[in-house]
Amino acid sequence: MDKDVPEIVVRVLQGNQTEDDMHVFLQWYHASQENKDIFFQLKHIYDFRKGEKYPDIIELEASWERLWEKLKKQSATHISSSETNRDKRYSSIIRYAGVAAVAILLMVVGVRLFYKGSDQTVWVEVRTGAKSEPQTIRLSDGSVVWLNASSLFRYPEKFGSKNREVYLDGEAYFSVMKNERQVFLVHTDKQQINVLGTEFNVLGYSSDPYTITTLVTGKVTLGTYDNENNLKNEIMMDPNQQVYFDKQSFQTTLSEVNTLDVTSWMKGIYSFRDSPLEEITRRLEKIYGVTIIIPDKADREEEYTGKFFAHQTVEEIADVLNFKRQFRLQFRDDTIFLQRR
Repeated sequence: MDKDVPEIVVRVLQGNQTEDDMHVFLQWYHASQENKDIFFQLKHIYDFRKGEKYPDIIELEASWERLWEKLKKQSATHISSSETNRDKRYSSIIRYAGVAAVAILLMVVGVRLFYKGSDQTVWVEVRTGAKSEPQTIRLSDGSVVWLNASSLFRYPEKFGSKNREVYLDGEAYFSVMKNERQVFLVHTDKQQINVLGTEFNVLGYSSDPYTITTLVTGKVTLGTYDNENNLKNEIMMDPNQQVYFDKQSFQTTLSEVNTLDVTSWMKGIYSFRDSPLEEITRRLEKIYGVTIIIPDKADREEEYTGKFFAHQTVEEIADVLNFKRQFRLQFRDDTIFLQRR
């Protein structure tokens, strides 16, 4: 085995690999089942587990040590002192990198393929940035997903014989192919949506204190989780209904809405009706990659109705929100302050 493979594996895990690194890595990875098993040991720690944003750093370190020992046994029979020092340095990377290391989520090469669990299912990860246009994703069953800005979506390259499961951290519109033998499950932070075949919108960023699910056609069953990951509050939704789930109080609110307003983001239009200013600015933060600070709680809770367009600048939108000139606007780099006059 190429003596540089252990170092290349580290760079792949960190997301710092070059094209040449990726070429060597994939050759090594596909050379044997043993190589895949070695890589799975470290990757397995990153599996999704409900209620956990990041895995235990101690468990991560233990997995790293097992992987590294096997890689060393496969490489050159003699390890120089410099390589030993490099070994220690890489071990320190895992030990001290904390959240930054754990949040890697093991994106393998630009296509973002990774393996999850003992069944070695190939999963695909799609991540959109701020200011990005909606991304269209076609799943293996024919379902289509439109992914909004600053979102993360994970799905299997090919669905198995059981449930069709996907994971969302962000906003997405789903058009799900009907299959009564295979339920379609959408997992978000503290929420699960069971689908047979339908169209619906999910606004579910893990950084937000709420999740908003809107049903356009068909039927879905929405369930929420408490802090102990117990499923509760199952709600059967009908078309044109919306469920607002408060992740802090675990309360759900069911209401009738205009779905055209909710889904207009797919056309670059963001509509809001009687929405708290804080909810609107949270959307702006995701879309434009900025931080908006509103010191006064009463201002954050004040409701607004209107719309803005994706082609507008965030400065233009902030000025529209300040149509009464009630705020003193301050722009500092990527931070916007809305201070009551």
